[in-house]
Amino acid sequence: MDSMTVSSESRPAPYRERRVADVAGTVWTGRHDAGSSTILPDGCMDLIWTGRRILVAGPDTRPYVHHADVAGEMVGLRLDPGVAPTVLGCAADELRDTRTDLADLWTRAEAQRWCSAIVDADDPASVLVALTRTRVADRPAWLGPVVANLAAGRRIDLCADVAGVTARTLHRQSLHHFGYGPKTLQRILRMRAAMTDLGVGRDLSAVAYRRGFADYPHMHREFVELAGHGPATFAVRAGHSGPEADQPRAQ
Repeated sequence: MDSMTVSSESRPAPYRERRVADVAGTVWTGRHDAGSSTILPDGCMDLIWTGRRILVAGPDTRPYVHHADVAGEMVGLRLDPGVAPTVLGCAADELRDTRTDLADLWTRAEAQRWCSAIVDADDPASVLVALTRTRVADRPAWLGPVVANLAAGRRIDLCADVAGVTARTLHRQSLHHFGYGPKTLQRILRMRAAMTDLGVGRDLSAVAYRRGFADYPHMHREFVELAGHGPATFAVRAGHSGPEADQPRAQ
């Protein structure tokens, strides 16, 4: 999943990413302009090198506005839904809607050791990947299948069956791994899938039907709550894209 950004104050900056399958994540690099940009929920958590520190971007439930005084470059590792807590050793719901210095989660000495390694590295992203490989614990076997089923729009009780637990237990485990309950993750994944459709020019009403919204007004309400804008903001019309763009999560 990409981290789409809406910015009303500057043009989107160049952005590149590549998948790193063995850590269930995506490395990204990008420059950000001075001004404000808005990072939208995507169900993921990121480790971000800002040039000064390693920042943990928690799972968002609403748009996150980043203000930069000057242009700069960031490098990050976006971990798939549910993966970051197995690396960080803390529950995702403790980091919901936050940006937290890694030194506040681990010892300052350990965080500084990784920061120093990034400064000395030719490829900062490789250090974030190495950090993840070193720290990652075994991921629950149900994570991937449950996320896939939530993304497919299956009922929560059926997703709990996939995990072999009750719906109540799935909700509790989801708070730890995703940062919120399975229904919230499902809403976010559905919105992101709809954004992808809108970004290639699909009709608004057709997208609402295709992605399982009750109707277009339902999709509009979901977008406004989760993304801060109605779906028309993200639609491509007459060969011109909307204001969204692929961008790193903000500091």
